[in-house]
Parts: sequence; structure tokens; C-alpha cells
Amino acid sequence: MLLRRPYWTAPGPDGTTLVYGLTDAGRHLLVSVVAEGEDVLVVGARDMKESWDASYTGAAPPPWDIGRPQPAFVRLADEGRLRGRVLDAGCGTGEHTLLAASRGADATGMDLSPTAIRRAREKAAERGVSARFEIADALELPRRAVVFDTVIDSAVLHVLDAEDRAKYVAGIASVLRPGGVCHLICFSDRQPGSWGPRRFRADELHAAFGDGWAIDSLTADKFHLNPFHGVHEAHAWLATITRK
Repeated sequence: MLLRRPYWTAPGPDGTTLVYGLTDAGRHLLVSVVAEGEDVLVVGARDMKESWDASYTGAAPPPWDIGRPQPAFVRLADEGRLRGRVLDAGCGTGEHTLLAASRGADATGMDLSPTAIRRAREKAAERGVSARFEIADALELPRRAVVFDTVIDSAVLHVLDAEDRAKYVAGIASVLRPGGVCHLICFSDRQPGSWGPRRFRADELHAAFGDGWAIDSLTADKFHLNPFHGVHEAHAWLATITRK
């Protein structure tokens, strides 16, 4: 296998499986594999920044693209906590951006995948919801001139390695006003098995959001999935984190 550390897997086209992870050289690759008996054969590998779109072009949607917002974010919206100028970092096909916008927020979604952004814009038009969607890299947030009141992270942090994780958290801080809030959901170490993305421990989340942040709440929750490895949901952490 080309990958030293796989982060997540997803069904790919034509009976393949997509595996995203880190190589020994520090590159992030999306590897396409097929199983032949007990062997796993690599049939393709691409740099992740150039191929994230492949997650959205397979025969089935990726596990996280469930066609509706995660229930945890619906609860936050019902509590009036997705408010002000909202950034949905790694928005996918836009469900959380559209949720925030439908509740009155000035919402922007960003994602690497042109296919995901196209679908998000189509959803906005079909639903008559006003929201902005941009093809952009969540690891390049400091380049943005706009300051936000709220940042949404649904399943972004847990696909990043330590170096990119630090860069991403610093990027969120750069675009979030003092007193602004990040609402984040990621896989939890309570989830059994080794498939899917990295599982986080509570102390790792506290470490990731150390200086300059206050974790207001960190609660056990569930991340809903399209059927994947025989499951429909996974254990998750839901964190509400304020920039000091």
C-alpha cells in the first residue's frame, strides 16, 4: 500500500474503494484499490488536492453526503446558534450552509470539489435559499479578507494530519472574530473498528484548540452516514469552541 496512514475510505466507481491518507513522503493521496482474494491491488493514486472531486463522482454518494444536515447541526440551528456571518468550511454539497441560510444567517460554503459546489448551488436554486458557494481550500483560510461570526466544521478536522490540523485551526482563528464560535463534529474514539477517518480523543481536541481558544462544550454525539460497513451512524464529538 502506498499509504503510511490511511484516514478514511469510501466506495468508488466500478467496484473500487477510495482510500485517503498520508504517504511516507508526507503527500496526501487518494488511492483507488480493488480486492482480489486476500490481496488488495492499487489501480490509481492521485494527489488529494487535485482529486477530492472523485469522492463525489462515484456510483454512490460518499458516506458523509447524506442529503440532509447532520442532526447535531439542526439542533444548533433550532437553538439559534448558527447566526451572523457563517462560514461552512468543507461544505460538501451544502446542507449545513443552506440550513444556516434558511435560518437567516449570511452563509458561505467552501469546498475543494467543483462537483460538490455545483450541487450545492443547484440545491440553493431549487430551494430558493440565498447562500454563497465557493471552490476553495479550507487549508488556505488566512487568504480570506472576510471575518465571520460562526464557523461550521462537519467532518473536516478528522481527515487532517497533525501538520494540516494545526494549519487549519490557525486558519479558522484568522477568519473568526474574537468571541466568534466554531461548531465542530468529528469521529470519536468511542467508535469501534478501523474503517473511516481518524478517531479523536477528547484530550486531542483540547490540545488542537489550545492557546487562543475556549472549548465551551464537548459532548458525545452521533454522525449520521449513508450505509457504510454495515452502519448508519458513528460515534462523534460535538464541540462548541470560542475564539478568545
